[in-house]
Amino acid sequence: MIKVQENERLKISRDLHDHIAQDLSTLKINLETFFKDQPETIHQKVAQLSDILHRTIASVRDLAYDLRPPGLDQLGLVKTLYRYCEDFSKANTLEIDFTAAGMEELNLEYETEINIYRLIQEALNNIKRHASANRVMIRLVASSPDIMIRIKDDGVGFDVDGRLRRVLKEKRMGLQSMTERVHLLQGKISIQSRRNKGTYISIEIPLKEKTNGIQEKHSHY
Repeated sequence: MIKVQENERLKISRDLHDHIAQDLSTLKINLETFFKDQPETIHQKVAQLSDILHRTIASVRDLAYDLRPPGLDQLGLVKTLYRYCEDFSKANTLEIDFTAAGMEELNLEYETEINIYRLIQEALNNIKRHASANRVMIRLVASSPDIMIRIKDDGVGFDVDGRLRRVLKEKRMGLQSMTERVHLLQGKISIQSRRNKGTYISIEIPLKEKTNGIQEKHSHY
């Protein structure tokens, strides 16, 4: 289901970026050009409509970016996550300390990259919605035979067992989605939290790389 979801996100992202955003941009340019020689009152109204279109285009492109981050193909996983954390921090007045080590040299499968990206994205969205945190620490480290993700916030914390029971009962995503993604990558996830003591998430994923089209799995030996 997660693989199907990512394929659908890719399709919708392309449609949003390549068609809808482009059409809106064309509409904005034509609107401004068509009424260029009109009276001042018309100019003011056109300017208002142009601003609305500008915000709509930005929203559509942000949505397309969230659905399928283009940076993964262009910049790689680490730089894309740096940029995402910076943007998320500014948009939500949340201090994010993101550090990666040993990742730049890896040649990971796209499925691994997109799921690591989604895990951090989902964790930050959960923190924004529920934690009332001021600071988040994220560590992404490749240390054979695993890729390790550590996420710690200084938020209000929660009852882990109780939350997981409610998640399953109410069919919410959030933590359930993160757990499923980790299992998809044959990894392990541990969540520790205490009231008013923040939350700590530890994820370990087997390190698998592409080697001449063949997937290579790192071992202890």
